[in-house]
Amino acid sequence: MNLGLVAIVGAPNVGKSRLFNRLTKSHSIVHNRPGVTRDRIEAFCEWRGKRFRVLDTGGLVPGDPSELTREVQRQVLIGVEEASMLLFVVDGRSGLSSLDQVLASLFRKSGRRILLAVNKVDVEGQEVRLSDFYRLGFPEPVPISAEEGRGISVLLDRIVAGLPEGLEGPTREDGERVVSLAVVGRPNVGKSTLFNRLTGVERAVVTSVAGTTRDPVDMKFVHHGRHYRVVDTAGLRRKARADREDVELQSVSRALTVMKEADMVIAVLDATEPATHQDRAVIGEVGRTRRPLLVALNKVDLLRRQVDPGDLVDETRAQLRFSADVPVVPLSALKGEGLARLLAVLARLGDECARKVSTPRLNEALETAIRRRSPGSRDKVPRLYYITQTGSYPPSFLVFTNGALIDASYRRYLSRHLKEALGFGLAPVALKFRKRP
Repeated sequence: MNLGLVAIVGAPNVGKSRLFNRLTKSHSIVHNRPGVTRDRIEAFCEWRGKRFRVLDTGGLVPGDPSELTREVQRQVLIGVEEASMLLFVVDGRSGLSSLDQVLASLFRKSGRRILLAVNKVDVEGQEVRLSDFYRLGFPEPVPISAEEGRGISVLLDRIVAGLPEGLEGPTREDGERVVSLAVVGRPNVGKSTLFNRLTGVERAVVTSVAGTTRDPVDMKFVHHGRHYRVVDTAGLRRKARADREDVELQSVSRALTVMKEADMVIAVLDATEPATHQDRAVIGEVGRTRRPLLVALNKVDLLRRQVDPGDLVDETRAQLRFSADVPVVPLSALKGEGLARLLAVLARLGDECARKVSTPRLNEALETAIRRRSPGSRDKVPRLYYITQTGSYPPSFLVFTNGALIDASYRRYLSRHLKEALGFGLAPVALKFRKRP
């Protein structure tokens, strides 16, 4: 049990995600259709000098036989077991339901402290509806409006008062950088299975239903002393298809944002199928963000034919036509095959991305490149004066020039030369040019 973890639980469409966003200033997907939240989404909340974690969960519907609902329910119950307090949310506008009564009995059996929040009490005078909710057996229900912000300060006071002393603060690794990883790909290629395998915790919902993941789900893990924060994202679909449904459009938008903000990206492909147009679109999107990339070729355990791993990698490269520098790792996220190789390649890619190159060594590499091939121009002859490193993830460099145009072919040549001369075997190199003051 985590002493500083509050799990928001309740029936579908009572406003759990909106309340989660209000408490944590997060952006969990909100929609007026029930069943939008599926995974366990976690973020921090700070109130009156105390910091605790809040968990958003999917709506519970006991007895529903569908695979997706059963898996969502299992994730909710895992969250209940992990939490020290349950924030049970009910709909004050619709009134007490039979499902609320069933859930109240279920949550009471968990032995956790329970705080009842009656949501959607948007205007004064609606508090009279609270009387029905006393029948659930919990003392002093708190009337709130997650959308309008009414009653939130009172609710937070009650939460903080009910949590044990010694609330858990943010995780910190002294002197160790936490590398963020975004797991991306089209729907149903095994992103959530890989996420669960990397973290060692079944945090993301995994079913055979394409598009199960909607909100980004993140978690930290440590491997051989390296600290990672991995984020599972929604499957990236064609925009035309995503536009048909607002929830899916929000999911894709969040996935793209996560990818742009990540230090490195793991693009997951399905080894049992030829690369699709959507796979190419995913790889292309990563390329446009200039994120360091690793391709995970998943489901090799399901291949119907014996294939040499090297041939499989070559086939994938030929189909997707991406750079030979991008590492490709065949694996089975379900069985854990190839996971050690994936983590080893991640470590090497991370080391290269974090590397700082001294200015003298950089300028020596630049001078060598110019001697071998000088930049040309139809008008003003370009002159490259010196180079300096400006960032990492990916390694980024700035070349000062006389302001003349550097054509695309020379930019590519210089990038390739710097990668080879400086030992960046896997990491991409970001190169910019600026006129010297």
